[in-house]
Amino acid sequence: MRRLIRPGRRATAAGAFAAFGLAGAALLAVGLADGEQPAGAAGSGSPAAAATGPGNPAAAPPDEAQPTLPPEGTVLPTPSSAVHVTVPALGLDLPVLPLTPRRGAINPPTLTAAYWIEPYGDPVGAAGQADNTLYLAAHSTGTGAYGFDPLMEPDGGGSTLEAGDVIEVSTPEGTVSYTVEHTRRYAKGQLPDAAEVWEAAPGRLVLITCFQRGNGRASTENLVITAES
Repeated sequence: MRRLIRPGRRATAAGAFAAFGLAGAALLAVGLADGEQPAGAAGSGSPAAAATGPGNPAAAPPDEAQPTLPPEGTVLPTPSSAVHVTVPALGLDLPVLPLTPRRGAINPPTLTAAYWIEPYGDPVGAAGQADNTLYLAAHSTGTGAYGFDPLMEPDGGGSTLEAGDVIEVSTPEGTVSYTVEHTRRYAKGQLPDAAEVWEAAPGRLVLITCFQRGNGRASTENLVITAES
């Protein structure tokens, strides 16, 4: 199988998202076209040019096992990291670890951390050091206990964040504060073609997770939160 070609640091991202059912919740997996460069790196003006679709094997569930919800009363371990994403208004504080696509898929391995998509922007200690959009992906379960669950109302009413709220990403070199510009929901089939999500924009932060509709209903959308430093 061909290896995923790492894009340049200023490359435009291109992705396709698939939801995986788990005990009444939906978990996030992100697919990149296996063996292909993102559209920006390949010289195309449209991110959709390199995006996988429902009929493309690269959009299929990856071979790695999906994390599972633990039995009631069991506490899952939290990975250790010097990088954290916090939302002070929500009490959200997650370690952030790097995640490189495997076989064209980005599959966060735990429910208790967020992951930055390594071929694109890295967490930095000062806003001026950024050279691309920083993408953070995490699972959501609809239980309120894991990953990006706090970003959504428990009844599926919408996002708990709004324009003007602050998200912080801290590293050993410093902390960058990002101000939320907007929250949007995309049908899972629409996200690969959402050029406004995938453009390379240094100083921009994008959080991505499955939108939970509440009451154990299947997730049909992705929640995307965009913020600027």
